[in-house]
Amino acid sequence: MKGIVKFYSLVKGAGVLVGEDHKEYSFKMMEIVGTGLRKLSENQVVSFTPVELKATQILVEENK
Repeated sequence: MKGIVKFYSLVKGAGVLVGEDHKEYSFKMMEIVGTGLRKLSENQVVSFTPVELKATQILVEENK
């Protein structure tokens, strides 16, 4: 599913995404796929796997 970052706190290591179904999904930093410092910005487009109201396997969408 695609979504956008509504909020992300690097300090807390957690945030909220809004999916294309208009539901909010919470996530923790460890769910962002990648290595090193994993940070996201507000309104950044991502794809993710929803599990109940949590986002897992978050991938940053490349600008095309």
